[in-house]
Amino acid sequence: MNVVLLGDKKTRKSFETAVKSEPDINLIGAEMVIRGNTMSRIADFHNPHLLVVYRSVPAKDGITADDVISFLRMKRPAMRIVYVYGEITEHEDFISKATELMQNGITDIVTDGSVIDVINTPMTEEDIQKKISELKASEKTEQFVIDEDVSDISYEKIDLDFPAVTAKTEFDIDNVLFISDNTEEMETMNIGIAQLQHHNGCTHTSLEIALMLNKKNSVAVIFADDDTYERLAVYHRINPLSAQDGLNYNGIDIYPYSKRNALEGYNVIICDYGYLKEEQKKAFEESDVKIMLTSAAEWDISTLIKHVEYSDNSYIQNIHILIPRVTQSKFIKYNKRFLKSGVKAFRLHNSPDWTSPNVDNIATYKILLSPYKLLPAEKKAKKKLFRVK
Repeated sequence: MNVVLLGDKKTRKSFETAVKSEPDINLIGAEMVIRGNTMSRIADFHNPHLLVVYRSVPAKDGITADDVISFLRMKRPAMRIVYVYGEITEHEDFISKATELMQNGITDIVTDGSVIDVINTPMTEEDIQKKISELKASEKTEQFVIDEDVSDISYEKIDLDFPAVTAKTEFDIDNVLFISDNTEEMETMNIGIAQLQHHNGCTHTSLEIALMLNKKNSVAVIFADDDTYERLAVYHRINPLSAQDGLNYNGIDIYPYSKRNALEGYNVIICDYGYLKEEQKKAFEESDVKIMLTSAAEWDISTLIKHVEYSDNSYIQNIHILIPRVTQSKFIKYNKRFLKSGVKAFRLHNSPDWTSPNVDNIATYKILLSPYKLLPAEKKAKKKLFRVK
């Protein structure tokens, strides 16, 4: 069996040692870094029976191991791929990666076993599903209780003591976040989504919420960042200048910020503000539903504390905090302080593909929007937008 290794230098040394005693395994090549020509080298130059991919393989030129796997599944569908994930430290990350690999027809996913054993004895989807079930069973779920009348509850003074925050900050008791349980009817819902730090998945979250609401409502998404809108158009080979009237992407109408005051016939308008610019803050404050994504990293959490401390009551009391890329244990630790102080925060789960959102994220979005009831919108005229295939 001809085998090629895709891994770092440390991996190569141990792998070469392991296959020396395996007469049926012939190591014909090793790629130590993913570059622009790596995919063609594996598919055309080496063309092995089996490829071993280590999660730790370094990548350059903007090409990832996922790109290599996707390419090879199309180019060489008969090529067997063994993916070495390694030690599982984050259950959700492994479950997401394993699910993605299985969707690509890959079930040889090595965690704590021998790579050689898996090469000799292929794994099945049942093996992976069993591992996933064991991980899920070991997790403890945290229940969130949304009080009917939060404003009548006496909270502790907000004193968020997190790692890397050296000084405890005193907060005004009135400056707390809460979710109102009063159902409000509206013909058009304006949802503003922003982020306290860059790259927290603001656009991804906007599109997930749009996809959820678009099933029963007429939804438009506005990109407040013109660069993001242009990059989306360019990626799909559309001239941004020709797409200033909007795009239809996966069934969702998307517009540049310049069109925000000219949209009619929608009963949900989601504005993806990203990192708020000064001139956009007023528009965000006027949104019916305000969502703020924030990082829970030790070096970022102080930004959230300052945001709560220095914001006006009428602004801060109606914002919903979403925290992506945080482990369950870390979120529970933080949320104990949030709940005691009346701050309602929600954990976002890993959801790589916005067109197929994580079910737990959908549940969170429904909680945030549950106080509102949308009235049927007038049927809008069919817009002639660039349709992204």
